[in-house]
Amino acid sequence: MRSDRAGSRHRCSHAGRADAAACCRSGQGALLLVLVAVATAAAALCPAVEPLPPPEAIPPPASPAANVVLPVEVLEEPFAPVAISEGAALRATWGDGLRLASPAGDFAFGIGGRVQLDASGFTAGPGPALPPVAGGLNPRLAGAANFRRARLRAGGRLYHVCDWASEFDFANQMTDYNVSFPTLAGPGVLPAMKDMWLQIRDLPVLGTLRIGNQKDPYGLEHVGDSRWLTFMERSFNQDAFEGPFNDGYLPGLQLFDHARGGRLAWYLGEFKNTANPFGFANSSGGSQTVGRLVVLPIYRPEEGRLLHLGISGRTMGLAEVPSRIDPATGNPVGPMIRGVRFRSRGDIRNGPPGPLNSIYADAGLLTGDWQNMLGLEVAGLAGPVSLQAEYFGSWLYGGETTGIDPINSGLQPPPGTPLGTVFFQGGYLEAAWFLTGEWRNYDLGLSRFGRPLPRSNFYRARDPHRGGRIETNPGAWQLAVRYNYLCLDDGEVQGGVLNGMTIGLNWLLNPNARVYLNYDFTYRDFVNAAGADGSGGINGFGTRLAFDF
Repeated sequence: MRSDRAGSRHRCSHAGRADAAACCRSGQGALLLVLVAVATAAAALCPAVEPLPPPEAIPPPASPAANVVLPVEVLEEPFAPVAISEGAALRATWGDGLRLASPAGDFAFGIGGRVQLDASGFTAGPGPALPPVAGGLNPRLAGAANFRRARLRAGGRLYHVCDWASEFDFANQMTDYNVSFPTLAGPGVLPAMKDMWLQIRDLPVLGTLRIGNQKDPYGLEHVGDSRWLTFMERSFNQDAFEGPFNDGYLPGLQLFDHARGGRLAWYLGEFKNTANPFGFANSSGGSQTVGRLVVLPIYRPEEGRLLHLGISGRTMGLAEVPSRIDPATGNPVGPMIRGVRFRSRGDIRNGPPGPLNSIYADAGLLTGDWQNMLGLEVAGLAGPVSLQAEYFGSWLYGGETTGIDPINSGLQPPPGTPLGTVFFQGGYLEAAWFLTGEWRNYDLGLSRFGRPLPRSNFYRARDPHRGGRIETNPGAWQLAVRYNYLCLDDGEVQGGVLNGMTIGLNWLLNPNARVYLNYDFTYRDFVNAAGADGSGGINGFGTRLAFDF
């Protein structure tokens, strides 16, 4: 028992089974209150809730004009029946990137990509700076310069009702077995699969059917696009719950549709619970059923007014992971077990996706019978001011420790320790303000925020009509702050508790290019099974140049 170490501060990781559970329950209550407060504040910022219009009051979408190029990613809106224009010339235009489309819009093609270059630096207190065997961060914390993402993408429309997407990320060092061995380096750059799907739109009753590698519909920040994140990284919960080790992409099929002009939307999918970013699973188990329901009581895009409420859930079997590997080849040599790992890296990363990133909280590799997850989401928009919050809870049934995890050897209970139902949770609350008056766009087709558009793009040039005077346009500027929480303590499992605060300043040069400046302070609360205290504060400074085409 470590309750004698609590002293003047009450912490989950120091309090044993009962106190840890109480601390997590108190955190859960606080997070739920935060969600209620955000919803209340968002409603107060916006006018009174307006009733949803009857279906007949919503005008049908217009057929696209010949010079309109369809977006590559979200091509879900129906069009009036037209003759298939095989052999017709494709017209090229530039929207957010290069797009080609037939005059009738029944064929479209686009190619693009994204590049994100990061630089980071850190300072840490005595606890996190300890050697990993004494409870410090593993890998050790260090500043870095790296490409966070480097993706190429192609997508489009085929024969009016079929859409497709294909995307690869070349900035990746994760291997098939990072769940069991998260510090295992791969042989080099391993392109990871992202969106690799085909979808059929306008199916009677069903709506849209999407099959392939894709994001499952769990959580608001998870389904959002990394090209216009408010902060350099999503919350701790992306790493711990939403997209661990597979970056949130899973092979499977998904049905989704909307009503009331997009103000009521539902998503339902069946996926393979993979533990790697390659769309690969080598077992018949690990099924994952996911659903999401979203309603917009307030939606006035012309005024920048929005209230978004959502709930999502997962129920799933555990993925198969190796119990031993050959360090020379990286191939599994031991039996495969069904396992799950809850861990999180920091709000500012110090390496590309993979084993170079310091792990702030880690419950180790656990086995179990089944897993359920719940997500609650709320967001409000009042012109240039936006609020967003989410809560996540995870229940692992029949949990048991494995002891095969080298980075947690001696840090968690002995192998085979029965844990019963293991409950972990987390959440975040963020607020953002466009200093230059813009507001966040909302994508009705996928119930998420879309690309923000500066009122005017950045430039600095001499005006020959004004005597060579230098004219400057600042682009768009956004200020944001986020509180971030994760609890991986429950009973005998002491994975750590994280409380983080991030302040960000974003400069949008134009719709396709932006610069991030982030400062983050995270307090890590962690005491291992041997009693070594790795608790302490971590300061992170990060900047990112991001552009897409």
